[in-house]
Amino acid sequence: MSLHRESLWTGPERRRQLGLLLGDSLLITLSIVLAVIFRRILIEGVPWPRLRLWPLPSGSFSLIFAFLFALYIFDQYNLARDMAQRSNTTVLFLATLVAMGLAALISFFLRGLQLGRVVVLVQWPLAFLFLYLWRRAFHAWLLRFARPKRVLLVVDNLVEQGIEAEISHRPLGDYQVIGTFTVADMQDKQDDGTWQLLDARGRTLEQAVQEEGVNVLVFSARAGFPPQYLEQAIDWKFDGIGVYDAANFYGAMTGRVPIETIDARWILTYLSQPYGSPVVRQLKRVIDVLLASLGLTLSLPFWPLLMLAIKLDSPGPAIFRQERLGMRQRPIIIAKFRSMYHKFEEEGEAAYAQAADPRVTRVGKWLRKTRLDELPQLWNVLKGELSIVGLRPIRKINADRLAQMIPFYHLRFSMKPGLTGWPQIRYRYADDDISHLHKFEYELYHIQNASLAFDLYLIVKTLQMIIFGRGQ
Repeated sequence: MSLHRESLWTGPERRRQLGLLLGDSLLITLSIVLAVIFRRILIEGVPWPRLRLWPLPSGSFSLIFAFLFALYIFDQYNLARDMAQRSNTTVLFLATLVAMGLAALISFFLRGLQLGRVVVLVQWPLAFLFLYLWRRAFHAWLLRFARPKRVLLVVDNLVEQGIEAEISHRPLGDYQVIGTFTVADMQDKQDDGTWQLLDARGRTLEQAVQEEGVNVLVFSARAGFPPQYLEQAIDWKFDGIGVYDAANFYGAMTGRVPIETIDARWILTYLSQPYGSPVVRQLKRVIDVLLASLGLTLSLPFWPLLMLAIKLDSPGPAIFRQERLGMRQRPIIIAKFRSMYHKFEEEGEAAYAQAADPRVTRVGKWLRKTRLDELPQLWNVLKGELSIVGLRPIRKINADRLAQMIPFYHLRFSMKPGLTGWPQIRYRYADDDISHLHKFEYELYHIQNASLAFDLYLIVKTLQMIIFGRGQ
């Protein structure tokens, strides 16, 4: 399995998150069991010898789902959250409240999943207490005393050397750089004409791997692994040492693929057509149609109110239309609820959006925060021009300019554009050419990881951003 897949689903961070999730599931189940015992013994008067706990009431499973869903939406699986901070405890409390509300909503529509008021009133404080104590213990023990993986770098340029700085800023402490070799500094020529890599202490690569107990070896994606070390690298890999190129490892650490770390060979090796299987593409299309239909059904009754608010706030049409580039750079017309003052940009100009854009109206700021300005684009999804998840469509005048300064920029058009994507989750507004270059690095990571599972992850993360008003 390649590293970028590991970073999403089976890397050290994900394994810890899964451990946290498993503990949550067990403790929520325990709180339900204790609440059921309380009701049956103290309320119903069932003698202890006749007490039956299994099978649990059918509503237990909907309650477990509601808790886990609310915990995820409220970012409770972010390992940087420490319950020693009062604000994080407050968010956990709110998550459990929302979970109870969601469970009540489920039981309202599915009467067979009701647990009873006594069970609910007893279970909720127990669940909050258990989840709080579990997180305190998790951060105090599992995170602080976990042994980090020891990383050795064999790199070629300053960006690849920057991996050490990226690792040092990670709050989890799951990796530790213990040495760096620079390919350009090969020295100590041998009798067979080859050159050895020596570090600042004069040690060879083999000596450093052996003495430092290396777990991960990262080599330059552009320069490749020094040929004279290839056979040794194979032995290290089969001895259990992870051997990765710098581009993939950097992506796993940061969620982006720096342009300086890749070349055409890397693209041919690690990138392919997103959702390459025809079956997967058809399934993605079915999901797009279902979600767009659901979104339109739920939102259409509120469109007149949104349009009225837009027109009362500033003159001009409520819906804004503009030509953008779709898949394979085919022109498409997208629609949005207008969030800027009408005709603020002169014809032919293509000014970038900004975080605190003076062109945005008062209602427009709220629409952007909640992502409601994107609702009309659900029609584009139904027409097949957009997808729910994909890279945002861009204007041709901007695309032409960026393609001249950013290598491989055309790759972003290899997939259907969408309403939300990895750059929208992980990056800020791209308000100039340089920030668009960095945004493209996040887009490369999206292309590399494109899958239905990744789509689901991004949809849930987008809902999380909407709930907390983190939209752009």
